[in-house]
Amino acid sequence: MTMWLLLSATLFIGVLVYIKRKPDPRYVFLQHNAQTTNQQRYAVDIKGLTKSGLLQKITNLWGVIQASLGKFPMLKIMVFIGVINGASIFVNQRWLSFSQLEVSLAVTLLGVFFGLRFLIEKRRKAFENDFPDALNILMSAVTAGESINAAFAYVAKVSDNDVGREFKDISDRMRLGESTQAIFDRSCKRFPYPPFLFFVITIRANMERGGQLKSVLSKLIRVLVEARNLEKKKMAMTSEARISAKIVGAIPFCFMLLLNWINPKDLEFVLFHPDGRWILYYLLISEGTGMFIVWWLVKSIR
Repeated sequence: MTMWLLLSATLFIGVLVYIKRKPDPRYVFLQHNAQTTNQQRYAVDIKGLTKSGLLQKITNLWGVIQASLGKFPMLKIMVFIGVINGASIFVNQRWLSFSQLEVSLAVTLLGVFFGLRFLIEKRRKAFENDFPDALNILMSAVTAGESINAAFAYVAKVSDNDVGREFKDISDRMRLGESTQAIFDRSCKRFPYPPFLFFVITIRANMERGGQLKSVLSKLIRVLVEARNLEKKKMAMTSEARISAKIVGAIPFCFMLLLNWINPKDLEFVLFHPDGRWILYYLLISEGTGMFIVWWLVKSIR
């Protein structure tokens, strides 16, 4: 029970810190420019573009999971949950001897939480890598004299990724005569990222009133490419610190394996004796807290 309470408190604190994190300043100016482009809701209300009910949020989340996992997503999810629960049963029976129900519940919740976060981050990073290239192709098509609809179709033809498939959906719905507001509102809920929202606002303003679409797209492309390069530079500069933290975090567990080989009785005292359990609790909490602090420091670099 104590382990379950500690894991629940750690997960709750991590979720609060993740939710309350500062916004990325690389994209703050996009939201500011979007709010000053037009005062009408359909052109500038970013919250209105991404606002949706609980059922719609669940549907969008499932769409993200399907796009990330590919074919047979339910089967892959069930296999993932089964594997982590099987591993938890083996580890718990071999070394920990906690309540199996509590361990399985904690492992399932943590696995689902970090799995969803991994899939969401994976899709966001894929979007940040593919979107500038798609915009570059779109601007080339517009510069060559193609219409917006034809430019979307051309991007979908040459881009085999989520952004290309979304542009294909936009082009097909435009050909069917669906309103641009409904089309882009649906797209913004699938890609609720500031660059895409600003792009949608720019396209809709251009389609409604005209304007210098080429110059705006070129500036947006330049900013997105610079942001992508800065992200790669940040990861390269912090790679040594992240690897060092992982090595330091793995040392206690490697030492426990070595202790199991040299003197199993000492390890049994830590794992099974009531007094030695506090050492195990300290190890798990300190390691989890340290790795979380390193992750938070790396993510806070802007």
